[in-house]
Order: sequence, then structure tokens, then C-alpha cells
Amino acid sequence: MKSVAIIGGGIAGVTAAALLAREGHDVTLLEGSREWGGSAGKFTRKDLTYPVGATLGMGFQRGGIHDRVLQHLGLDVETELLDLVMTIKIDGHDVAYYRDRARFIGELQDVFPQQAQQIGAFFEEIDKIQRHVAPLMESLPALPVRTLYDAQLIIKEAQSSLPLLPYVTQTVGQVLRRHGLEGSVFARLVDGILLDSMQTGQEASALLGAVALSIYHDGAYYVPGGLYRVTEILKESAEHDGATMLLGRKITSVMQTADGFLLEDRRGRLLLADVVIGALPLEAMQRLVSPPLLRTLKRTYARQRKLAQWATFTYYAAFPEKLVTSDSAFRQIHDERLPSGHAFLSLSRSGDVKRAPEGVRTLTMSCHVPIGYFDATDNVHYGHQIERMQDVFETIVEQEFPGFREQAIERHPGGPGAWVRYTSRPDGGVGGYPQLRSTSLFRAASFRTGVPNLYVIGDTVFPGAGTIGASTSAIHVARQLGVKI
Repeated sequence: MKSVAIIGGGIAGVTAAALLAREGHDVTLLEGSREWGGSAGKFTRKDLTYPVGATLGMGFQRGGIHDRVLQHLGLDVETELLDLVMTIKIDGHDVAYYRDRARFIGELQDVFPQQAQQIGAFFEEIDKIQRHVAPLMESLPALPVRTLYDAQLIIKEAQSSLPLLPYVTQTVGQVLRRHGLEGSVFARLVDGILLDSMQTGQEASALLGAVALSIYHDGAYYVPGGLYRVTEILKESAEHDGATMLLGRKITSVMQTADGFLLEDRRGRLLLADVVIGALPLEAMQRLVSPPLLRTLKRTYARQRKLAQWATFTYYAAFPEKLVTSDSAFRQIHDERLPSGHAFLSLSRSGDVKRAPEGVRTLTMSCHVPIGYFDATDNVHYGHQIERMQDVFETIVEQEFPGFREQAIERHPGGPGAWVRYTSRPDGGVGGYPQLRSTSLFRAASFRTGVPNLYVIGDTVFPGAGTIGASTSAIHVARQLGVKI
């Protein structure tokens, strides 16, 4: 068994800690903030709880990523399977995104009747791609291939995946064009779905795009309280199995010694470990390591140095439940005043007292913004930008819940600076890199840094964004250290 230091208490770090502690490793997890969960965390104000980022749960269905981890550890998380995943509001249309695939496609064909045939054909092709990708990913291969074991997992399903070869170099946009849907409102709707899950729109890899356009049909979930509950349950499991889980321990440097790795926190406290797992963005990891390690990481992740993440503007509010007329928990709202064209809104469910007392609802709303969109160098200008964006958000919320402006109980706007301060995300970048055909799958960032026993997990390595992507990378590093899952 090895001593393992994990830097970062988001979903990836805590998943790795729980899996490795169960295996018997001596695990110490160090989280710099005062909250668990990272981008899937929370903050509280009196009796109100706000999930900070990720809100829509996936991977809890039988065989899903979170389900695999929970089953392996003998744990359970309360979830509500959604028949209506979300409502998409675009160009005056309210599109119901149903879990049932046929019903969803029928809804789209009803909303866009002139393109009904093309939409049906588009989804037939997307389904064909997804059906061949699914078995390939079932064994959770770690890409890009670095070991014989990785290759064996790919080769095992290679024959059934041969029909995917024509799509390796294609984008979702090319599939849309083939069906005469380029430039349509429907294509913009697809853009919005992809951006929320893949950090890019029609430029997304056709292979991963097909997965993103199908994944909600496997199951989408509301988690009472928020997705932070998953992190809390895994953290408790890790502690039960002997892991040391520390909040407020911000690591400032990592160097390699003859005895392993030496970590130092901001108060000068030291920790020696055989293995270091950085459960944080690649950019953040590269800022921590000593020059010799940095040279190796720069070579390993040269392709990613050319990529940029998105930042986000987030808005949190609480208001009386009587303002809610449609109980859709999740809404994607397209509006040309928003930098990326749309925002994602999460509303607490009636009776979810883990988020709000009876008669009150809390709301988390966010949109993508380019890094640098907010001027971090000028506090006055930054404040004015936050106020302007808050006004746009509140105008949209007022349209959704008439009376909100007058009756709001709390309002908390947050720019990219909040993510830098509370989650140590460089430049406020969240969600990982765009899943382009040139930078995904076999060209993605590996969890293996090129330095033995030094790893990176989370949304900036394969497979990328979301809690299921982060958890998958945690499974990869756990397997590397002997966990059979």
C-alpha cells in the first residue's frame, strides 16, 4: 500500500480518495477552501443552500459512472429520476426535453414541423454513432492509450466499432449540414445542448457529440440538496476507511525527492507522499510543481496549452414559491443579450428542505463567458460589469417568475473572480476544454503526467467536463493504483 496525497476536494478528488482508501492506501486529501465539492459544491446563507455550479445529475442509472462508484463502495445517494429533463426556451418556443428519446424527437418535430423529416434523419444518424460508441466506452478505457491494458480495452470492442471510422474526423456541424439543418433554430438548440456538456457547439467531435446528445436519455436526475451531497457521502466513506480529509489546506508547492513527493501548504506545513494526485485543472497543477516537474508536464500537455476554457457568470437567488407556475427544475434559456447566447437555470424542487424552507425556492443560474470578458485588473470596472450582467439575468428571471424583482428574498451575483477565490480555478475557467475533434479522445489530455506516480484528474483531462467526466478520471487513477472497478 502507498501513501497518497490528493490535492483538491471536488468530485474527482473525493471519488479517488474514497476508492483508494477502500483499497487500503494511506490517503490524505487536502482541499484549500472551506467547502467540499469544488465546481459541484455549495454555499449556504442562513437556512438557504445554493449549489454553486453543476446541478443536473447524470450517471446514477444502473451501470452509470456514479452508480459504479457507489455500488463498489456500498453507498447510496437519494436521487429523483426526471421524465422531463429540462425545458429549452428558444426563439419563442418552449421545447420539452424528455428522457424518452422518441417523445423528445417528436416534440422537436412538432416545434419545427418544416424540418421534421430532417430532424428525424439527423437523430437516426446520431443514434447510430452513439450505439457504436457506447460499448467502446463501457469498459472505461483511459485515453489517450499509454499502456497495454488501455489498448486491450479498446481492441476488445474494436470490431464492433469499425462503423465509427468515418466519423473520427467529423464534427456535429457536418452531420447537421448533411441533413440540411445548418443555420436553423434547431441547429442553435443543438449548439446550446453541446456547449453545456462539451464546452463547444457544432465544432464538437461527432463521436463525443453523439454521446452528449444521447446521454440524458440514459437518465437525468435531481439530487435533493444538490450534487454536493454526492461529495459529502464519498468524503464520509473515505474517512470511515481511514483517509485523512482536510479543509483549508491550500497546497502551494509540489517537488520530487528521493523519498517521493514533498508537498507544502501556505502555512509551511509539509507532507511526504509516494503518490500525488492533482484533482485540479492542468493550469493549476503546473503552477504548483517544481521546475523539473513542470518541464515534463509542459511536454506532456503541449497540445492543451493552446486551448482555452470558458469562464462563467453565476447568479443565485431565493424567492417565494408562489411565483413558480411551471415546476420544471431545469431550464435552458436562449437570449441574445448573453455572451454565449444562453443560460442554464436550476430551481430547487418543492419540498426540498435541504435547499430551502417550505414556501421558498432557491435558484442557481449560469452562462458561459469568454475568459477575459470581465476586467479583473480594474475593480471598479469589474463591479460595473457584474451589475450589468446581474440586470440581464434578473430580467430573464423576472420573465420566468413574474414578481421576482419585487419579492426576491436573496440575490448573489458571481463573476469569474469568485471561482478563482473559492475554487482556485485559474482565470475562473470551469468545465474543462472544448471537446473538439483535434483535442478529444485519442488526442485528449491523459491523467498520466509523464512523471511516475504523479497524476492529474478532473475536467481538464480525459474524458472531460461534468461530474461523470471527473469521476471517470478518478476511476482511471484508482485502477492505476490497484482498484478493480
